[in-house]
Amino acid sequence: MQSPNYPNLSFAQRATLLEVPASGKVPMVIDSDTFNEIDDQFAIAWALLNNKRIDLQAVYAAPFTNSMFNDSHEAVSEAKVGMELSYDEIHRVFDRMNVENKPLVLKGSTQYVKDSKEPEVSPAVQDLIDRAKQSEQTLQVVSIGAPTNIAHALLAAPEIINNIHVIWLGGHAFDWKNTEEFNLLQDIEASRTLLDSGVALTLVPCMGVANTLASSVPEIQHYLLGTSELGDYLAKEAPKCPWIGFANRKVIWDIAAVGYVIEPKWFTEEIKASPILNDNLTWSFDLTRHPIRVIKYIERDELFVDLFTRIINC
Repeated sequence: MQSPNYPNLSFAQRATLLEVPASGKVPMVIDSDTFNEIDDQFAIAWALLNNKRIDLQAVYAAPFTNSMFNDSHEAVSEAKVGMELSYDEIHRVFDRMNVENKPLVLKGSTQYVKDSKEPEVSPAVQDLIDRAKQSEQTLQVVSIGAPTNIAHALLAAPEIINNIHVIWLGGHAFDWKNTEEFNLLQDIEASRTLLDSGVALTLVPCMGVANTLASSVPEIQHYLLGTSELGDYLAKEAPKCPWIGFANRKVIWDIAAVGYVIEPKWFTEEIKASPILNDNLTWSFDLTRHPIRVIKYIERDELFVDLFTRIINC
């Protein structure tokens, strides 16, 4: 697929787009492979429960493939299947939340960018394009899965770069031995599109950064079981995910990207040149490339205290 001519943001434009307002309500959409694990459910629920800070306008179902099983006991072997399972799971989470003005839930891409000859303008992609063009403020685009929907939108309408800030949980820290991470690996061409496009980007690496956001089944059930309909649902779903075993914890990765919009002060960050994603799944660097924000450290407890408190009281 041929890369379009993206707008070339000035330093001032990029700095403005990257700046999450310190106060007030922030317009946001989330792109999520929600059925894949348990962390997406926490993330989208947390965003909606922070309705004085976040104006969650839409949630997009992202595609994924892996060895998890659906209700028919078949592996999620196609992008379309993963996307549709995620679409249904988003609804299940929202159905357990007693809040007004729930966001739109839209189906995303049925093909990865790597498998597409032209950008796939799914309902989610079209909504992102339209919403970005119409937003009076910078639209915060939280991507917590393969960035397939985001990449299709950038390829179909490169001008939306002028109106959005993407916060993507993807890849590993720049000093990690490789960047063989699930979200990045699912659609390498989409990941490259995001990194190469020049869009205002905050990158939340997984290993080396977001892996501090670990919890356990006993902890989740201790705090959430019996507290609210949503708390019960998450506490009962948690053991179904692939936990390693006795005395082990699992990272609730995806809350990192939502947490950055809620309170950037919980994060230590730096500005770096956008990395080059090599074919051998390592990073390399060219200091002449456009700058992005990279998260270096997360105040783990700040996120979990706010997250659990809101779920308990919802």
